[in-house]
Amino acid sequence: MKLLARAVLCCAAAAMCLCMAGCEKKKNDSTASDVSSQVQSDSSASPSKVEIKKYTFPSFLTNLEEPDLLSREVYQSFDRSKVETPVETQKFPEYNCISKVADKVYTYSAGGYVGILDGLGHVLIKADKYTKITTVSNDVIMCSYMDKQKEAADHYKLYDNGTLAKYDRKGFSADSIIIAESADENQTSAEGEKKFLIQIERGRYVEDPAGNYLWDSAEKCDPQKISTGKTYRAYYKVSHNGASYYICFDEYYNYVIYEASYARIRLKIGNVSGECYVQSFDDYTELNRMVKSFGKAQATTTPDANETLDYIQITFGLNSPDQQELTISSDGWCLVDNITHNNQPDNKYFACYDKDSFVSLVQWVEQVLSKEYVLKK
Repeated sequence: MKLLARAVLCCAAAAMCLCMAGCEKKKNDSTASDVSSQVQSDSSASPSKVEIKKYTFPSFLTNLEEPDLLSREVYQSFDRSKVETPVETQKFPEYNCISKVADKVYTYSAGGYVGILDGLGHVLIKADKYTKITTVSNDVIMCSYMDKQKEAADHYKLYDNGTLAKYDRKGFSADSIIIAESADENQTSAEGEKKFLIQIERGRYVEDPAGNYLWDSAEKCDPQKISTGKTYRAYYKVSHNGASYYICFDEYYNYVIYEASYARIRLKIGNVSGECYVQSFDDYTELNRMVKSFGKAQATTTPDANETLDYIQITFGLNSPDQQELTISSDGWCLVDNITHNNQPDNKYFACYDKDSFVSLVQWVEQVLSKEYVLKK
């Protein structure tokens, strides 16, 4: 982070040698060598004479490790803690029940083995072979045992009527997950664009917490491009009503939905630094409005290579083809850099803001963005 601050401030000093303070931003040529760096100011505005607000390093960033792109979980199709619950009162005196599965069957133990009873206490799987029973999805139970000194397992399908049926489970294949356009021509967006669905198996689709299964866009993701410490078998990215999400599958086709990251924030205050993502579409919209509301201040100084300055760096548009990076230091200077240029000119320039703008951003990170990480699982 210190090197980043030095680079930004040195860039500022170099730019100020080439241009006069207060000149308006100009459009660039298409060549990267003609990148313009100017100072933007509003002569009608004057620097704030109000005492600068106090600020501190956001406490939630202190213990935050490397930010994970998959942090804001919004839904999971399978939650073992809810499907498989411990038995508190023994319903069948002749059996030692351990857990209840999907409110339909019970696991029990006897002689060092485990088995399964139906809702009336009748034996569905006798406790004479399996040593461990685990619910692996909402309707699949895995029964493990030792076979020639190696652990093996059988899988059973649990039906709505509480019966079980053994089946040969095939390994995971991403080819079994199908992205398709909605067959219903009435299911289109307001702009007349098609909706998409992700089919896991016949008649079963990926749904969000509200039961929506039609997405504005859907695509498979390259795992190498997702910065996360979590491991899944397949990753998909979808959008709905302006928000973006990652859908991640495990080997049993259970899926977890995470809201995607819209911006990345790096912050340095004193000798403490940290970074995190903005992973709420509502928060991202608020942050955009906040930055656009900042008024330009008259430049009374020029940027210099002061490594002691605090700063906040915001990378906007992580889910868009064009990303913009703002680095605002505690003295009010801001370096704006369009770091991708698919639809925008290759352009860098300086702007001068009221010093309280920097403080407001730090306080926003502490008061608003921190809530995203308090709620994360």
